[in-house]
Amino acid sequence: MKLKCLVIDDDPLICDLIKHFCDKIPEIEYCISAGTGMDGLQVLSGQEINLIFLDFNLPDMKGQYLLEIKKTDVPVIMVTSEAEFAAKSYEYEDVQDFLVKPISFDRFQKAVQRILTKPQQSTPIKQDQEVIFVKDGTKFVRLPYQDILYLKSEGNYVSFVTTDKTILSLITIKELEEKLPSYFMRVHRSYIVNLQRMESISTEEIAIGKHHIPISQKYRPDLMLYIGNANE
Repeated sequence: MKLKCLVIDDDPLICDLIKHFCDKIPEIEYCISAGTGMDGLQVLSGQEINLIFLDFNLPDMKGQYLLEIKKTDVPVIMVTSEAEFAAKSYEYEDVQDFLVKPISFDRFQKAVQRILTKPQQSTPIKQDQEVIFVKDGTKFVRLPYQDILYLKSEGNYVSFVTTDKTILSLITIKELEEKLPSYFMRVHRSYIVNLQRMESISTEEIAIGKHHIPISQKYRPDLMLYIGNANE
């Protein structure tokens, strides 16, 4: 198995160092970073992560608080200069090891190997997420997937159209396409729809309440295949 890693740390030098260390370990597929706890929660709500490197001191919350509120059981390696908390961190079930700054590659490699050799890590951890945290200006908004009707590309932004509001967030539709649950489908270069919220389909558009979403020729075959399978 190859690990998909997330480092949550507001120090870009630490993030770069951990990414560099990850690149040197063949069992790690990739490592992405988030600079705040809320950014980290957004990543966890939208894609599969197998291992978290978590800083204790984040600009918006303590790493300890993130451990308490995160809704996944992804294993965590603490990265901290707080030696006192490093020892206490083992009180949290998800914390498998801790790295005290400054970090050496040898110690980093040992921590990762502890994760790789645990029996429960023989298959990737994938959580069934019910919500996504969407950045709206300076805050993050919690959106249940079931409330999202469709998404529309607005250049480097995406409009999240829900049952009662529209949120414009700085993210591309391509990034979202890879993170959303399987019941979201791209039906146009600018649109992704929640298949569970569709009310009717014509040759050219999908109706969801008062909304009419165009269907492009490129994506129509996959949509028709879904409709055919749903009727079996």
